[in-house]
Amino acid sequence: MFPLLLMRLLLLSLLLILSSFVASAQRITERDFQKYFDEYGLQGSFLLLDADARQYTAYNLKRCRQGFLPASTFKIPNTLIGLETGAVRDTSEIFRWDGVTRTISAAWNQDMTLATALRVSCVPCYQQLARRIGAARYNQWLPKLQYGRMVVTLATVDMFWLEGASRITQFEEIDFLQRLERGQLPVARRHQETVKALLVLSWGANWTLRGKTGWTSTKDYNNGWFVGWVEQGGNPYFFALNVEPKNNGPATEAFIKGRRTLTEKLLRQEFKLMP
Repeated sequence: MFPLLLMRLLLLSLLLILSSFVASAQRITERDFQKYFDEYGLQGSFLLLDADARQYTAYNLKRCRQGFLPASTFKIPNTLIGLETGAVRDTSEIFRWDGVTRTISAAWNQDMTLATALRVSCVPCYQQLARRIGAARYNQWLPKLQYGRMVVTLATVDMFWLEGASRITQFEEIDFLQRLERGQLPVARRHQETVKALLVLSWGANWTLRGKTGWTSTKDYNNGWFVGWVEQGGNPYFFALNVEPKNNGPATEAFIKGRRTLTEKLLRQEFKLMP
């Protein structure tokens, strides 16, 4: 009788601890950052997780829970899947230019390594990689990675992150990045470390910024991302920005550059990061 009672008490204690942890991990403070978005002519939402304090800070919380196409933020899990499945040997493997001149970025119009393709966000290179991976392996690996709700078919295998029904929220982006930062994704640790190194954008005496932008663009719609984390003083701060031009406007320079510059301004001025 006593061992059974003790077991029940221990189980109850564990459940209480777990409940407390989950509750604290989900603490959310809402803030008004509209003035920053107005400065760039943008509308959207921003989410930050202070991992040490288990505290979220959100601007436009409802929208932070809304799903959007991941666009080129998907290059993060795409690289991991490519490495883990052997679809690409390593990040030094060369992807050959197909000879089609693309005006969106002159940097795409050349042969390049996978590492460079990630840094310059080369869509054609990652479409080559996607065709190597194939729909079957995506549908095997994406549920394991718990990366949003991707919809992959044979017909959409090289476009599903850019158009169609795939969706991911800002909370889901941060959850994925947090598991990557901790080395907790179900892929080889060396692949996670490789991708983390490729995501480094800038650094200072006591901080490192990692991140990836994304941009969904159609004739009359533009949506942009900047996701990543700042490691400062040994503590990671994860962020996800999602924006659109105000009034469904065109993709101006303020929109294109603002994804990162707006985020960095928030990180510095509102959160005192990256001094």
